[in-house]
Amino acid sequence: MDIKKRSAFPFTFSVALANGIVGYVPTEAAFDHNGGGYETRLTSYSNLEITAGRQLADAGLALSREMTPSPVPERPRLDRSGTSWAYGNVPPQVD
Repeated sequence: MDIKKRSAFPFTFSVALANGIVGYVPTEAAFDHNGGGYETRLTSYSNLEITAGRQLADAGLALSREMTPSPVPERPRLDRSGTSWAYGNVPPQVD
């Protein structure tokens, strides 16, 4: 969420747990005395230092600053002139 908040791009999507990676990078708050929670212990999948999440976010944001956001495209205008769609609007058949 920090990456999305600090990004210069109007749309920012972070991808996690991709390409066979099963590790988890907890926030620094997860390590404090009130944090606890998910995988804050060293394991074979999570043996990063406590500030690793912030370091990864900062590095990703630094790389993104080398790019220029393009303008957000406008939605196409819907032409509502003319008649409404009549598909399915068929009167009953009379024999």
